[in-house]
Parts: sequence; C-alpha cells; structure tokens
Amino acid sequence: MSLFKTLFRHRPPRHYALLDDQDRCRMLLTAKERPHGERWVEIAEIRLGWIGKPLPGAGLQQHCAPSRQA
Repeated sequence: MSLFKTLFRHRPPRHYALLDDQDRCRMLLTAKERPHGERWVEIAEIRLGWIGKPLPGAGLQQHCAPSRQA
C-alpha cells in the first residue's frame, strides 16, 4: 500500500520567478513542476511587488538557483 501512496501522493504547487539578464523578476508562476529554462528560480513565496525588481536574497530557494558561468 505504501508504494501506491508514493506514486499517487498529492504534490503541493511550488513558486518560481523568471529572471532577466539583470536578475530582475519578469514573471511569477505557481506550478507542480519546474518550468523549462535556466532563468527560472524557485522562490519561497510570491509577491507581486517583486516584478521588475531584483529578488531579495531571502526569497530565493538556494537548491534551484540557476548556474551561470561568467
């Protein structure tokens, strides 16, 4: 029975932000799966005031931050 629960358990939606070249937030999204593209980062919460501005460091989820090479 635990295998059945594992396969069909409810996954809560997660929050993501799309960052532009200057690391400003361009779009916010709530989804069950991570969006495609390297500029999407997972965030802890959604705040509409972040659109067009750099995300505060406290809002970022570190394990999903995009890897960028200089």
